Amino acid sequence: MHAMLILVKREIIDHVAYFVGAAVAAGLLIALMAVIVLNYDSNDTSLMVFTALTPLILLVGTGLCALGVAQMYVDRNRNISAFLMALPVTRGRLFVARLLAGLLASLVLVLPLAVAGIVLLSLPSNEVPQYRGLVGDLFWPVLLVCIACYSLGLYAGWNRRSLAPTLVVLPAMVLIPALVVIKGFGVEVVVILLLFIASCLVATWCRFSSSSL
Repeated sequence: MHAMLILVKREIIDHVAYFVGAAVAAGLLIALMAVIVLNYDSNDTSLMVFTALTPLILLVGTGLCALGVAQMYVDRNRNISAFLMALPVTRGRLFVARLLAGLLASLVLVLPLAVAGIVLLSLPSNEVPQYRGLVGDLFWPVLLVCIACYSLGLYAGWNRRSLAPTLVVLPAMVLIPALVVIKGFGVEVVVILLLFIASCLVATWCRFSSSSL
């Protein structure tokens, strides 16, 4: 357990900029969400906010995808795993530590949004139509979207030659949040995202575990 914590800590320190970016993005999204809730009856304000929300969501997805790419690409080109394998560390632990760091980055983004959503929707002056469990219904699909973008980045990042092949995944990354927008926050979307995440992680592990370091 101690070794795993050290590995996760190393991943966070090496990619601290992405965690800071996730916290900043969470703050911006909370601000936009507050504007929507507090000005729900103002059509002009809501339109402006939703216009700003779309590129911000795409930026968040791109950032998490970039985190996965950075973890694998830097490892591949600097032989980080090869160095760590000289210590009593297995490839499995390295991979799990990487995943835990990515999950933590996603939670840094999503958890503050969930807390802020609960607070804002409970305000006496709130005009947004709501039902019991609204935040919970939104929390899991949004978290899975973040993890899906990150998992896609992990798969695309294991390349020694250049970052150019990773550009191929960008259209797929854009389609991930678009799926939620089109299909809504239903069970079907959750299942699709879970299958997508599992496929990316299994494929990444196969490439990582079978490649020479």
